[in-house]
Amino acid sequence: MPDSVTADIKKALLVLLKERDIRQITMKEIAGHANVSRGTLYLYYEDKFSIFEDIAEEMKEGLSQALYDSLKNKDYLNLNRKWQKVHPTLSFVDQHRSFFHTMMDRDKMPYLNFHRFFRDVFHQDVMLSPINANLTPIEQDIYGHYRALYTYAIILYWLKEDPAASAEDVSQQVWDLISQKRFYWLFGNPAAVKQKEEKHTDRRIVRTRQALQEALLELIVEKKEYAAVTISDITRKSNIRRATFYDHYANKEELLKTMIHQSCSELVEMFTITANPETYSMAEAEMALVRLFSALSDQMSIMHFLDTDYGIPDLIPEIFRALESFYLHQQVDIHAGKKLYAYYVAAMVIGLILYRLHEGKEHAPEVLAREFLQFLDVKKYKVILL
Repeated sequence: MPDSVTADIKKALLVLLKERDIRQITMKEIAGHANVSRGTLYLYYEDKFSIFEDIAEEMKEGLSQALYDSLKNKDYLNLNRKWQKVHPTLSFVDQHRSFFHTMMDRDKMPYLNFHRFFRDVFHQDVMLSPINANLTPIEQDIYGHYRALYTYAIILYWLKEDPAASAEDVSQQVWDLISQKRFYWLFGNPAAVKQKEEKHTDRRIVRTRQALQEALLELIVEKKEYAAVTISDITRKSNIRRATFYDHYANKEELLKTMIHQSCSELVEMFTITANPETYSMAEAEMALVRLFSALSDQMSIMHFLDTDYGIPDLIPEIFRALESFYLHQQVDIHAGKKLYAYYVAAMVIGLILYRLHEGKEHAPEVLAREFLQFLDVKKYKVILL
């Protein structure tokens, strides 16, 4: 496959993605922008998604190599001396902004699993890095999820909240943040803005909505595709009339969004405490995480669709927004900036949840809680990477 032809094709797609959603882009347009015939285009790629997959794989390899090259002569990242003014990850992102802008835009790339993208990079990095991390198998798995999400969050913060900042400026903010990282950042007080108290809901309404929600979840599992589920399917499964469905929800999207918001509220409650977070002990933090891990197994059924291929839209972004809002309202003194802290901790929590729902199923909640909290103790682990 000639490098020049495929390079032109990939560049053409990225240019088009700056303007609109990948679903609105045709292969004919890509061929025109790349100055190749449609026949030539189809010799190399079967569709537009395979082009982007090729771009993503190229970026994974490039980022992995950049990280390896930058660290091969170092024992660890020295946070105090700050031997690197620009972090290698952020330097790579700066060089490939067009790709990362597209990847971070969920409207333009709703199908891209950004968590999997970074996890693949960092899984290889943990396995192959010349750094002597001395991580156990459990720690390696936790670290892959944890690091993938907080890296995504930092890049998202940069491109969305502070795009004019240089890679060096953002690197400095990151150094400042992770050098003072504390486990109690996970916890906070109820949001300052009080929610309006919900009026008492009739029990029949509660039962009806619960039945519709359970039906949707079961159907997604059966069909393995959210888009394949119809309102008729939901009403048959729940044994509820179609007219009754519309009394409660305008469409299945509204039903799904309601379920996601409920799960987000339940998740935030898991990290809400009445005491001052700074006085929270490690033992209390461990117990809180045990409760979270247990709840993920027994409750919060919508969470089990995280990181799956069922095509459920906006699940991770919605959870991220809910957590970010929660942390943004906390009274904490963060030198690196409140917004970066909120992005970072919100993503860290999601990474933890994803690990629990997948590789971490076989481990007891107590084991996972204890292992995860070790990563929030900078003194124990000198390997703090982005």
